Amino acid sequence: MSKVLVINAGSSSIKYQLIEMPYEIKISSGLIEKINERGTNLTLHYNGNKICIEKPLSNHQEAFHFLIEMLIKNNIIGDLNDIAACGHRIAHGGEFFKNSVEITKDNFEEIKKIEYLAPLHNPANLQGYIEMKQLLNNAIQVAVFDTSFHQSMSKEVYTYPIPFKLYEKYGLRKYGFHGTSYRNVVNRVREMVGKEKQSRIIACHLGNGASIAAIKNGKSINTSMGLTPLGGLMMGTRSGDLDPSIVEFIAHKENLSVEDVLKQLNKESGILGVSQISNDIRDVRKAAMDGDNLSKLALEMYAQRIASFIGSYYVQLGGLDTLVFTAGVGENDYRMRESIIDKVKDALQIELDDEVNCSVMATDAIISSKSSKVMVLVVVADEEIVIARDCYDILKSKL
Repeated sequence: MSKVLVINAGSSSIKYQLIEMPYEIKISSGLIEKINERGTNLTLHYNGNKICIEKPLSNHQEAFHFLIEMLIKNNIIGDLNDIAACGHRIAHGGEFFKNSVEITKDNFEEIKKIEYLAPLHNPANLQGYIEMKQLLNNAIQVAVFDTSFHQSMSKEVYTYPIPFKLYEKYGLRKYGFHGTSYRNVVNRVREMVGKEKQSRIIACHLGNGASIAAIKNGKSINTSMGLTPLGGLMMGTRSGDLDPSIVEFIAHKENLSVEDVLKQLNKESGILGVSQISNDIRDVRKAAMDGDNLSKLALEMYAQRIASFIGSYYVQLGGLDTLVFTAGVGENDYRMRESIIDKVKDALQIELDDEVNCSVMATDAIISSKSSKVMVLVVVADEEIVIARDCYDILKSKL
């Protein structure tokens, strides 16, 4: 047995899970928030217990040291040698990384070279590797890329209609994200409904960040996010696809820099921007039920855009066997699932089991009726287990 520590390091947070492999036993999970802010919080779950600690942590180095200290102090691990592998979520792998890899000196340099493709994510992800490499001398360090699952897209799908020299010079193309989530979906569809229903899958990863993927025979043929996670669907705070000239228009009219406009499109748009209330669909739905018209509009726009992508991918797949909802909104908001299905059910001959759909929250389930031509599933997102599996496979290959 081997303990694998899965790390998702953000600019001001660290999310982790400790998993016993190969039995996939989740020993502990937690989150450190507000690093380098007042009131840094550590939440740690293990063995049915929950610990919340507030402690000033001025940087990631202090945060990682504190995390390991708490794992040892609470007897979650005996010492540092208990951890055999550490898996790091890396947002962007560019075209170079088509699979998960052990982080070597050469691989680290290759990841550094493409930081410009994900300046908001990759540097923080790599910081996790730097700190854990120093702490865990005997553990292998593994990079698992959000983009690698979508490297199976064809050239006509991933190429942007811009001067081709920009692709050749900078790698400007569609990459897609949420790859580990989609890999989990493919595995769970196979387990839940069998191989015959996994040939043509449309998977909707609907969280604060949201995307959709068209998956044929286990491989991505298209996805909604692009060069960055800003493309595609309307999301919690991101605009999704827009007429590109809007960036210049806002910059001129509001006297803003391009960077300022992109900040608005990333942090102040989407559900939050339209509703003017929240990026959390639960808050927006409550406001809509209380009669707020902008909240109603935001929810309708969100569902409409998802339905449009589903229709497009249905055509590209040549039909559809299984439609999957996953991640926070997809798993928990039965009204949103119903609203989306309402917009595509006649064309796709989908029939929900309304009673089952209304009862499903954060659990794997089949929510379509037996007479539905397309199976509709809810799958609990589990990106960490996918990362742990990759770590264990690489670990076994070294023995």
